[in-house]
Amino acid sequence: MKKSVSSVERKIHHTILNLNDTLVVLLDRYLPRVTDFLYAQGMSWTITEQWSRFDALLKIERNFLYGYFTEGEQSLMLQNALSKTFDFSSIPGVILANTQDEEVDAFETYGVDRAALLKRLEALNIGQQFALVDWLEELRIKKR
Repeated sequence: MKKSVSSVERKIHHTILNLNDTLVVLLDRYLPRVTDFLYAQGMSWTITEQWSRFDALLKIERNFLYGYFTEGEQSLMLQNALSKTFDFSSIPGVILANTQDEEVDAFETYGVDRAALLKRLEALNIGQQFALVDWLEELRIKKR
């Protein structure tokens, strides 16, 4: 599995992208929006633009989250997320569900008020839930 763009790909600004069924559906949805001015940019522009929009949304929502959870709550959720892989369809509600299933001892270990954390997780909107998973995945990589 490829985890980064190689130095050669960076230098020549080219890579090979496999068009799986999901990506084909997404490109079919977004490519028609490309104007004549941007048409020459095609799939590269479309993928970059949509990914940039999603990244901007995540940044906005993550800025909210940074002060929303205590260090203990962050550590508890991160510990829970270390062994998990999150598919986009599973993200809504997944951190809340995982936290609800957490053993009482874990809350005590991290000095976390279970009821308060669950209440904060229940209050997150869908964008914030995606941003939380993104943040936990980033923290997981840093922890390795």
